[in-house]
Amino acid sequence: MCDIIWCKKILEDGKPCETVNYLDPYCFWNWKGNVNCAHCGTVYYVHLINGHMYEGPTEQPAGTKPDMMPLYADRPLDGYSFYTMGTEGRTRPFECLPRHFYLGVPDMVKFSIRNRPVRGWRPQPPAGGIAGSYGFNWDIKTLAPDVWEEYQRMLRDGEVKEW
Repeated sequence: MCDIIWCKKILEDGKPCETVNYLDPYCFWNWKGNVNCAHCGTVYYVHLINGHMYEGPTEQPAGTKPDMMPLYADRPLDGYSFYTMGTEGRTRPFECLPRHFYLGVPDMVKFSIRNRPVRGWRPQPPAGGIAGSYGFNWDIKTLAPDVWEEYQRMLRDGEVKEW
């Protein structure tokens, strides 16, 4: 459970900011100070006691520096655009991020460790319906001809292993 600051400041274009800034309880449990809005940068004074808002959020004058930034913020009325942790100048860095080699793009796996075709690869053809559920009738020859050709090549070359 966390507390939020829902920023309603009117921006230059005449629309309200409508950003929800999440104050995670680990850092904001017993805390008082200034927190900025992740979208417009408005600084608010808050005083939290045992995770509950005791005082604030009170908008501070322009030019006030924030003591801490929110960890995460989103804009639910704007198609769920969001600011994740570590966004430069908007949210504070998250020290518990995984190592650099875990932050890449997931691999597309077409074949198992024994070079047999698997059904978990992407992108799935639209004929699969919701979540690509083909049941037991998975016709790889018609659904994924490129994977089928690659599998036939592996069979020819003797790369497919048995148990």
